[in-house]
Amino acid sequence: MDAYQGVVKDIDLALWRGSYTIDSLKIDKIDAKVKEPFIEVNKIDLSVQWRSLFKGEIVGEIDCYQPKINFAFGESSEQTQTGEEEDWTKVVKSLIPIKINRFAISEGEIALTNILTEPKTDLPLKDFQLEITNIQNVEEQVTDSLPSSIVASGTASDYGGTLYFNASAYLLKEIPDFDYNLGFEDVNLISLNPLAKYYTGMDFEKGTISIYSEMAMKDQTFEGYIKPLVKEMRIFNWKEDNRPLGQWIKEFFSEGIQEIFENQKKQQFATRVPIQGQLDNINTNIWLTVFNSFKNAYIKAFEYKLDKSIDFKDLQAKTEKKK
Repeated sequence: MDAYQGVVKDIDLALWRGSYTIDSLKIDKIDAKVKEPFIEVNKIDLSVQWRSLFKGEIVGEIDCYQPKINFAFGESSEQTQTGEEEDWTKVVKSLIPIKINRFAISEGEIALTNILTEPKTDLPLKDFQLEITNIQNVEEQVTDSLPSSIVASGTASDYGGTLYFNASAYLLKEIPDFDYNLGFEDVNLISLNPLAKYYTGMDFEKGTISIYSEMAMKDQTFEGYIKPLVKEMRIFNWKEDNRPLGQWIKEFFSEGIQEIFENQKKQQFATRVPIQGQLDNINTNIWLTVFNSFKNAYIKAFEYKLDKSIDFKDLQAKTEKKK
């Protein structure tokens, strides 16, 4: 590697099962001003996938235990650590010279640090679990357009949120087809106050936010939605001390607008943002987004779950019809 350097503590061979284990891998960016290493993994197990071998395919699988990945975004290259300088597929191929059919992460940690803003913002995702299976379509069924499976979960403990993600995909395409479901639940709004105050000049007194999303893409054409739900949000507090007049005015009127769009029975503000188009031409329907806010407030409150309204087969039929 040109921009990064790495070291391992030990390597253990297990020839009887066609595998080897890397102990304590650490990769740092050369001449970086970021304290944390880019990648640090307690153990990596690389082996032949025997189940696929019985199907006549020689493919491998990788299990990473307790990995830590630290992304940093800064003003200079010395303050930035994203890994974009390297082709990591070449690094992986040098570690295991056969195609990977399964990749898994156990008890991982991913940190996103933005040192461009003041205060510095961090988003640590802990207890991260990930499994990607059937990458090379060894178990592909003739009728299955999305043969690979992706399942992930984690907790943003500093913000009180829980993440879950599952998807089906066709990963062998240069730009993969996919169909995903995502939920990020119960993030504490007060924990977001440093960001809220920096960008809006306001802060939260109480409340939580949950975000749900579904998205499907076929041949770079996609459709889906993002559904944020805010529960028991309060921005304005009459008794807050040492508050500038400008912030007092902003929070007072924001609280009033929020009350207009809030479902009083459920004490929640929500909307549904539809997204569709091509990768180079993304479209969102603003009027439908506003209507969905009124719908949540006065017609029927949105539920804290996925709508199950996006189907890859429907999108596939639409794209084939256009062709």
